Amino acid sequence: MPPAIKPQPKLSTSELLPGVAVSLNVKPPHVAFNVVVFSPTEAQEPDELYAGLRAVGFKERPQPPGSKDGVRRYFGRDGSAMFGGWTVPERERFTAEARRTLRRFGFAFVPEIRQTSDGLP
Repeated sequence: MPPAIKPQPKLSTSELLPGVAVSLNVKPPHVAFNVVVFSPTEAQEPDELYAGLRAVGFKERPQPPGSKDGVRRYFGRDGSAMFGGWTVPERERFTAEARRTLRRFGFAFVPEIRQTSDGLP
């Protein structure tokens, strides 16, 4: 029997930034998330989008080991809960701010991808 193929999560794309895709990767315990921006090459990275995320408090996080499918940048935001987690009101506010910023760049219906404790979807 062939091994099971794990489906790849869907990403949100934008006509304003061709080739760029985004997702919200929800971290355990499923309160906070990272905004993950995928670009085909370093030359196509959306610096304006990065600046917009920084403007609403999302800072670039350390990047996991190199990806073979382009460039990935992770942006997260610390909250006031234990270990920098988010409270419920912070989750509502931070999520709204991130989605508003992403919509300005043409990203609608950005999926929330749940991650396991080892960081994999």
